[in-house]
Formats: sequence, structure tokens, C-alpha cells
Amino acid sequence: MLPSRDEALALLDRYQATPGRIAHSLTVARFALIIGTRLIARNIPLNLPLIEAAALLHDIRKGYPDHDDAGADLLASLGYPQIAAIVGVHTRLGGRTPAPSEPISEAEVVYIADKSYRGATRVTIEERYAIWLATWKDHPARLQSLTAGENRAKAVRARVEKVLRQPLNDV
Repeated sequence: MLPSRDEALALLDRYQATPGRIAHSLTVARFALIIGTRLIARNIPLNLPLIEAAALLHDIRKGYPDHDDAGADLLASLGYPQIAAIVGVHTRLGGRTPAPSEPISEAEVVYIADKSYRGATRVTIEERYAIWLATWKDHPARLQSLTAGENRAKAVRARVEKVLRQPLNDV
């Protein structure tokens, strides 16, 4: 069972999402739906209602330590295990980069849509990571993790672009 768009927005309100967080979630959801719809048109089987719900709720626990895990735990406790599974990996895809032969998943769609926005402003992966890399320039372990994350995001972007046959920045 998945919450409707209105139910997902009500959950964000219930769990005190700020107006900025809601704006981010709405833009990520809109972009995720565009990507998902275009992938479906290229014969990639995806669940659009799941993509929308997960994209709307991906940051429901932003501000908490390990907000991805905290959000997943909350959503699982509310009876939304499919959404919880995506929310739990939306920041790092569980630390793994999907193999080129794997089908594109709903989690990847939400992940790459989220990486395409800083707040409600569209950014490239390179722009988004440049900010983090500059912020953590004096922390080698964090820089290593961020570099791995940027490479993962670029790999997912390449997977999506290959199927769409166009750069994600043009979508």
C-alpha cells in the first residue's frame, strides 16, 4: 500500500517538514516522475506511484542523524515498507553502484532526482559535490567518501542517460 500524493504531503506536515524541505521534496518528486515516465517509455518497468511517494518522503527525517535510516524506520513503522526501502538508500544507494547490466530501479530514479537538486534549485552532480568537497577539504576520510559518492552518482546518471539517449541535464 502506498500513500497518495496528498497523504504523503500530510505526512511531511505531520512530521514537521519545513517549507524549504517540502519545496525540495516536491521538485525532486516532479523530476523523478519525469525521469520515470521517460524510462517507462523506453521499456524500463517502474512503479511511478512508488517513485512519487518515495521522492516526496525521502527527507521526512532530514535533520536527524542518519536521516535516511531514520526516515526508513519511520516509514516502515507506518506500514510503508516499499517506500522505506527506497528512503533508506536515497543518499548512497546502500554504498553500492549498480552494475551496468542491472535494470534501473525506482531507488535509482529517486536517488538521481535528489542528487539533481540543492533545495529547490536544479544543479549538476558536479556542482552539488563541489560544494561538499570544498566544505570538507581538510578531512581526508570524508573527502574519500564524497569522491566515491560523486562517482556513484555519475555512474547512475550515465545508466539513466544511456537508456534515455540524452543527457540528464536536458531532461
